[in-house]
Amino acid sequence: MALLVNSFAADLNPVRPVLPFLDYPSWDASTEAKEGEFAECSTWRYEMREHEEKDHPDRFRMVFLSGKQMPPGAATMEFDVGRFWRVGTLLIEEAISAHFRQRHFVIEETRFEKLALRPVSNSPDEAIELATGVSYSARRPFREDRYRFALSLNWEVRALFRETLANADIARIALGMPVLYSPTKAVPPELVHFRNRYLGRVRSIEKDGTAIVISRDDGQAHRVPLSDIKLEASPAVIKIYEQRVRSRSGPSPIIRRIQQLKRTFTRDNRRNITAAQDRLEEIRVLLNRAGASLDQLILPLSSFQTGSVAISLLPMEASLGDNW
Repeated sequence: MALLVNSFAADLNPVRPVLPFLDYPSWDASTEAKEGEFAECSTWRYEMREHEEKDHPDRFRMVFLSGKQMPPGAATMEFDVGRFWRVGTLLIEEAISAHFRQRHFVIEETRFEKLALRPVSNSPDEAIELATGVSYSARRPFREDRYRFALSLNWEVRALFRETLANADIARIALGMPVLYSPTKAVPPELVHFRNRYLGRVRSIEKDGTAIVISRDDGQAHRVPLSDIKLEASPAVIKIYEQRVRSRSGPSPIIRRIQQLKRTFTRDNRRNITAAQDRLEEIRVLLNRAGASLDQLILPLSSFQTGSVAISLLPMEASLGDNW
């Protein structure tokens, strides 16, 4: 028995990309350079093996995948993705990210994956923006197959409040609510980690146009401008917003629309028994529209190394043994 999974075969060319690199005496020194001088570059770092250190006393290497220009003073070498498989996965992700940007998707990045989203035009409430798209990450599934990669994609639906807590109607329901940090100006060092992410819960709204937010990560209190935080548009928060701001009771048209976009419910509000297959088809349709072929999408690398990545538009299959 074979099951379709939300992964697609991806072939990288070349498999030994020539990329610039710089070496550093410590991980901290490379971090300072990565977050400072090379903040606009896409990089990957690793610690060299003992036999490599004989020729390179600075044992922490930063590989530059892409950027506006070659880093000054950098040397170049081949990075075989059979060994440096993470270089391969990052090159694939950079290529598809560049592709989605050209098609007006907004790209977001978390520690584990990237997302490509674009707004949906028919939100039931003008205060809530809805967006659909995909989350994606490249992997090398099997160590034995050193040059075979897979791109995993998931269908995503995102709800986001358009207004910040600077809106009085939003602010008056915000106490105790979860908020996202969406700064419009310079970010304090202690909040850089939270940019465009969940920050915590609102403890108080201050008269000076700020809020005291208790961080989820460390339990610390942060004073943040109301114009830099938005309510997290979870189903519970959306329901409270509808009841207390819109004076709306009964089933939520916003939540129902989200369920339809997720393919959990059909257009006639029946539970969708083929939700998983429909989401997979949404992913294939999105990729099909982007490429010239019905069974393969070929993208140029967005890198210092010229090349391409070929992504199959046929989902991979997982086979079950005879005991199932």
